[in-house]
Amino acid sequence: MAHKEVSEFFSYLMTAISGRALYAGDHPVFVEYAEKALNVLENLYVDEILSITMIGDSLIVNDTPFMEKAGYVVNFLKRLKKKRLEKIIIRKGLEIEEFRSFINGMSLRDVPSSTPHISVGTIEIRMKGTETGVPELMGRSVSRVKDAYTGLSRFRKLDTVSLEEAVLDFISTLKKEMNVLRVVSPVKSHDEYTYIHATNVSVLALFQAESLGLKGEILHDIGMAGLLHDVGKMFVPVEVLEKQGKLTTEEWMEMRRHPLYSAMYLSKLRDVPALAPIVAFEHHIKFDSTGYPTTKRIWRRQHIVSQMVTIADFFDALRTDRPYRKAMDVRTVAGLMKEGSGKDFNPRLVEVFLSSLARVSNAL
Repeated sequence: MAHKEVSEFFSYLMTAISGRALYAGDHPVFVEYAEKALNVLENLYVDEILSITMIGDSLIVNDTPFMEKAGYVVNFLKRLKKKRLEKIIIRKGLEIEEFRSFINGMSLRDVPSSTPHISVGTIEIRMKGTETGVPELMGRSVSRVKDAYTGLSRFRKLDTVSLEEAVLDFISTLKKEMNVLRVVSPVKSHDEYTYIHATNVSVLALFQAESLGLKGEILHDIGMAGLLHDVGKMFVPVEVLEKQGKLTTEEWMEMRRHPLYSAMYLSKLRDVPALAPIVAFEHHIKFDSTGYPTTKRIWRRQHIVSQMVTIADFFDALRTDRPYRKAMDVRTVAGLMKEGSGKDFNPRLVEVFLSSLARVSNAL
């Protein structure tokens, strides 16, 4: 099995996956590169099997490490992580229609299903004892978010891989611990507010998504959108962002620009979900469109994920001590959310969020 042929296979496969994500199933790009990948595949079988295993950030192909770090390999690894897959086994005899079906699953929202000639394995994070418990898992995730946010600027590329891994941990943690209030992290100092708040908003948005029955890759996109909703604050002057007193009119106007800054920054990054700049731009617009930033569409209605992040942002912000006020208890915040239903928040989402919170905790 030659390195060149393995490289060609992944190159053709990722081109087909990307083509299918953009175009219909009969588009020439998808059809051509699916066939090219299948043709190369014929030379890769060992004992009539091609085995692909993901271990960390590496691929093992038929028990041999594949060390290529080309863009298409990195993107394939990201795709596996999003799909929560760690192993793919392809058996000799695979025909083009079955292969196209697999590519469809890899390119679209759903996780690809096993078929007669292709088996896929789902990642399961097993938590045993204290070493991999919820506090440890969340501590690791918060550290990843902190590292990604530390020193972030318009000149430094965002570490999306660490953020994606953190989101996978959030999803796994919520499966282990239903009470989301035990998952969100307390802010212990002013310096850590930015990344702790981003973490908590992501977790709370994922909690809402799962309460609504959402599954699959959309959870990854929602988690990433939550993590990145306030990234534009890095463009706001520090003296405005960290001012402990009341903001002047000019300072407040600058602060209100952070959703626009976020959207502009995220829209230029290829590795973030398309949902992220939308949510970043809209999370302060409010359900009745009276928030900010203002647009030419006077009655611009928020995307439903933006509405979920708005709820998560509000809930976490009010439950955190800030220089200008003390943290509020859950019941008080819930009361304010009910008051804002239909104006600030989607009333149905508030209802689902609070009822789900009451079901898993004793806070309400």
